Amino acid sequence: MPIAVRITPTKMTRADYENVMQQLEDSGVSADGRVFHASYGDDEVHMFDVWESHEHFQPYHDNLMNALQGAGIDGGIVQIEPVHNTID
Repeated sequence: MPIAVRITPTKMTRADYENVMQQLEDSGVSADGRVFHASYGDDEVHMFDVWESHEHFQPYHDNLMNALQGAGIDGGIVQIEPVHNTID
C-alpha cells in the first residue's frame, strides 16, 4: 500500500538539506520505491514523499536519519499515513 511521509527535521536549512541529500546520493543510498519527493521551507526545510510501501521507505528512512544525525540535525517527527488517492 502506498504511503505519504512527512519529515520535519528541526532547524534544517536549505544548505543542510542539500548537503544531506548529496551525501545520500554520493553514498549510493537507494530511493527505490519512492514515487514523489518535495522539500519546502527556507529556514526550516521539511520534506514530503510518497512511497510505494512502508517496506520500500524503511531502508531509506534509516539512512536518512543516520545522515541527519551525522550532520548534527535532529530528525524531528516522521509522520506516515496511507495514501488514499493521487492525481497526476
